[in-house]
Amino acid sequence: MRLNRALSDAVVRFLTRDVPNYQRRIPNNLDNLKKHVQLGDVILVEGKSRLSQIIKYLTQSSWSHSGIYVGDRLLDAPDPRGRLFRDVYAEEARHLVLEADLACGVSAVPLSKYTEYNIRVCRPYCISEADIEHVVDDVVAHVGDQYDQRQLLDLGRYLTPFSLLPARWRRKVFFSGESDSRAVICSSLIAQAFLRVRYPVMPMLPASMREEQQEGLHPWGPRMRSVHPRLVLPRDFDLSPYFRIVKFNSVEEGPIDYRAIEWIESPRPGPRAKLDARHSQAVTSGRSGGSGGKPEGKP
Repeated sequence: MRLNRALSDAVVRFLTRDVPNYQRRIPNNLDNLKKHVQLGDVILVEGKSRLSQIIKYLTQSSWSHSGIYVGDRLLDAPDPRGRLFRDVYAEEARHLVLEADLACGVSAVPLSKYTEYNIRVCRPYCISEADIEHVVDDVVAHVGDQYDQRQLLDLGRYLTPFSLLPARWRRKVFFSGESDSRAVICSSLIAQAFLRVRYPVMPMLPASMREEQQEGLHPWGPRMRSVHPRLVLPRDFDLSPYFRIVKFNSVEEGPIDYRAIEWIESPRPGPRAKLDARHSQAVTSGRSGGSGGKPEGKP
């Protein structure tokens, strides 16, 4: 038992170690993020760890991790851990993201943790305030639960493209395994909370368009089958037609004057710019009598 525990801890330490070649795409403005993020927003993260690289490869997506913004909800809860979060994170405890982590299980971390990461904010569109409260309460109830390592391995086997089993058989095998009902992974925890209030994350499309139309299924009718929460990945919140992308670094701040940007190096001209340049040169040559033309104003 101790040997298994030691081996498991060693694997976790290896997988959660950061890779040295992480590339941040754009600096995040934490003040803007705090100003625009709302309760129930899903935070997608392009992780730095070895495990993140594996997830990104298997899912063919930049997003390897997800969390949900709960703000100061844990501070108002009767749970004694609310005081612990305030003691540990001080003022940052009013801006918490709840996540499921391989090393720590389900816990809350300050929003500022991901300032140096590539992130995306996804907001459920047109969801009622009552339902978003239920979603947040649902995920908060899981604080302290373990990370479902078995589901992570099963999901990896399910997503692996090289398999002797057809996709439909792999799906049956995936759901036939036993797992701790309280243990979760990040995206499944969030998807489960939204589906409990009947808010869609990703619709599952039937095999044929004819079946969709006959049964009145999405997008030809109001009926919908949902992907099982255990199969929801971080990328699905980005791809979902029901979550809006919040551009907190620029667009949400209002109009931008792109003409006022001072370029250090001018962008290389594309085909359109070269065509416009040749047209302008031809017009100028014609007006000055070039290319064998006669001077303007003379017969």
